[in-house]
Amino acid sequence: MKNLIFIIFAVFTLSSCSLMNKSRMLKTPTNYKFKEFVDSVSLKTAYKIAIDDEVSIQMFSNDGYNYISLTGGGSGINTRNSSGGNGNRQSLSRGNSSGMNFKVRLDSTIKVPLIGRIPVVGLTLDELENKIENILSAQFNSPFSIVQISNRRIFLFQGGNSAQVVFLQNENSNLFEILANAGGVEEESNASRIKLIRGDLNNPEIYLIDLSTIEGIKTANLNLIAGDIIYIDPFINYGTRFTNDVSSILSVISSILLVYSFTQNSN
Repeated sequence: MKNLIFIIFAVFTLSSCSLMNKSRMLKTPTNYKFKEFVDSVSLKTAYKIAIDDEVSIQMFSNDGYNYISLTGGGSGINTRNSSGGNGNRQSLSRGNSSGMNFKVRLDSTIKVPLIGRIPVVGLTLDELENKIENILSAQFNSPFSIVQISNRRIFLFQGGNSAQVVFLQNENSNLFEILANAGGVEEESNASRIKLIRGDLNNPEIYLIDLSTIEGIKTANLNLIAGDIIYIDPFINYGTRFTNDVSSILSVISSILLVYSFTQNSN
């Protein structure tokens, strides 16, 4: 009988560990001091290109009339000759206007056909467009370029069991846009405890956002930047969790008692 009591006690002890919610991430102490919001956090600022970005470039001549293809084929484009003016037509190609993607290398440059290597890290999109147009002006009439970043993304975790990578469609996206793109706050997530983790992960800036009330709308308007981590704490229903765990424990105990009873009767 003593062995039976010991076994039942062990089952209770081991099963109680499930109440600790081990899958929960990024817990903070009770009195953790989150970084306070300042005006500069929500300031709409131009994105600056970084290493590993994918830069999409479209290049045109004649202020956008003719597309300068980077892939070959098609008809000619106006270029300048040595005497200036409109120049002669040369057999350069025209292609579709989807552009091409260029990975920013560890040396801070991209390698573009017709241009060569360009240092781009730290430049805004407008600055890179101007730089490309200045380089092309020696070869083409009134060059025009469009530059975009195609892989800017943030990381969204909800409720401890849902995660996704969300690509930023706009240069200045806010939290509402990201949540709408993800289908809103999930049922098992806590809208009053949304953590924004930003910057170097060795020394990150961590903000706490509360969207459970209308007052939180001000902080949700902040400008998100590539690399941000949004973690929404899970909403833990301890009553339901405890009931489920107790049911599991009772099921195990019933099985133990059944085996013990069968053993005793056999003796």
